[in-house]
Amino acid sequence: RLMTVRGIGPITATALLAKQTEPERFANARQFAAYFGIVPDQHSSGQKVRLGKMAKRGDAYVRSLMVVGAHAVLKQLRPDSEHPDDRRLQRWLQRLGRKGAAVRLANRNLRIAWVLLRSEQTYQRKPNACQEIEMSH
Repeated sequence: RLMTVRGIGPITATALLAKQTEPERFANARQFAAYFGIVPDQHSSGQKVRLGKMAKRGDAYVRSLMVVGAHAVLKQLRPDSEHPDDRRLQRWLQRLGRKGAAVRLANRNLRIAWVLLRSEQTYQRKPNACQEIEMSH
């Protein structure tokens, strides 16, 4: 089920499962991604939210596998694609560059993996939804 997500192959899926992280331990998907070190540092105070550079704490092996998988997705991205996911990735590439977009995609994929590990659902890209993750049985 994890390999249905673009950027997660058999090696990454096996590494995530071998890590034996119970997704129930984490309150949300951001904490799950933070466990592997793919979230920005927070320097927030009161109502002011300040996000810093990527926190490289956590499991370096899984983090590097996720980023390499994201690079592979970005490499085969077609510039003329009309799919909402592809258009989002194109915007990330323009705004953040190749490495920044890869890290952001790795973060997104880990959050999707958290949902998949918590439930018995499979991931399906929905062709007509912009910001939504479609999960079905």
